[in-house]
Amino acid sequence: MFKTNNKQMIGKHLSDLITNSEYKSDRQFGIAYLALRYGAVNHDDIPNMQNRICQIKKGNKGVQIEDLPIFSELLGVSIEDILSAGTALAPASNRKSNYSIAFSKDSAEWEAYINRDDRLFLNPDEYNKTAIDYALEAGNYPFLKYLMDKGYIWFVGDDKKEYALGFGAGTSIERRQIGYIDVLDCRMKEQDNLRFRMIALAIEAKDFSMLDKLHARELPLLYTISPRHHLTLKDTQLPSSSNVRSMLESIAASENEAISYFFDEFETDDAINGLKSTFIFPYAGQVLDLLVKSKRTQESKRFLEKSIDHNKRVQKQLLKLINNSTTSCKELNANLNPELYDDDYFKREALRDYYFYSNNPPTTGFLAYYMPFYTKGAAGFITNVINVTSSSNDTEVQFLIDELKKTYNTFINQFKTKEA
Repeated sequence: MFKTNNKQMIGKHLSDLITNSEYKSDRQFGIAYLALRYGAVNHDDIPNMQNRICQIKKGNKGVQIEDLPIFSELLGVSIEDILSAGTALAPASNRKSNYSIAFSKDSAEWEAYINRDDRLFLNPDEYNKTAIDYALEAGNYPFLKYLMDKGYIWFVGDDKKEYALGFGAGTSIERRQIGYIDVLDCRMKEQDNLRFRMIALAIEAKDFSMLDKLHARELPLLYTISPRHHLTLKDTQLPSSSNVRSMLESIAASENEAISYFFDEFETDDAINGLKSTFIFPYAGQVLDLLVKSKRTQESKRFLEKSIDHNKRVQKQLLKLINNSTTSCKELNANLNPELYDDDYFKREALRDYYFYSNNPPTTGFLAYYMPFYTKGAAGFITNVINVTSSSNDTEVQFLIDELKKTYNTFINQFKTKEA
């Protein structure tokens, strides 16, 4: 239990709180009071409110009951703190924090929090979480979309040279002056994992236009590899986390429109020389596994067939370049000793720069190919193909699973032939 102090002591305490707040003056505090209480400010009321606050601070007038919740919210202290003149400290239940704002549905409240002088929005709390972390966990999609639409945050930047740990995510909210550390921009750049959770929320909200903004089918990795630069794939694993799992489960539980988006081929250009490459969603095989396991039979058939078509297109493209390489090698070496430069030699030359990386999850395989540099019209490409690990009691689905595995295994067998 606390003891209520007299109005002079309460007024002095309020004077100190206002001075140390973001409002600084009676006029600014009065405007904030009117805006919070009435939702709008009538400029004719400002002088009267300013004078009343001045009288309260001097102890000439007491705080009214209806003032208490508003004073409490604006000054970030409890009602007990105000009435006891600061002698009874208690947590303010309405005090704004990263956690509370992440659950808010009020855009005016969002704006006020973002524009606070102390920039709480830009920093993690005692649990090392920002408002973005909490909003993603809470699934507050309207808040996150508002931040993106306003340009306050982005999960994908415009500069491909920043695509490394993530897609150049960041914030436009200005940091405080030198001497303060505001870390949200750095955290967003370093944590592409946040984007995966945002993708899941966009799918659940059926906001398919957001998927393009989020580069939902892509990974930063796809902007760092090319037909000539791909050896990092040897030791690379696809990102794996609870947010990735949430994204994949959302895709597999969604309607055909969303699933189709993730089974469409897309084009990227690497950040070094702008060379364009075509890929499929790197987690497509894992989505197929989820569809099969959840017995979504029609969807399983449809997207297994689409995956088979993709793998066959890649196989056709690969065989065309290998045949071009073999023909060109034979033409260039037609006058050399046939005992040394036989068909086996030309086959080895044609496969010299063929690489297949199946060390990623078993449902993913990246492959790269480039014709021998001395051949006519030397060209190459890099892409990925799809596999599946699950099985089905439905005979049609299982037939398609076997067919997809067969197309995937052709790439493995060709690589074994090269390595033999």
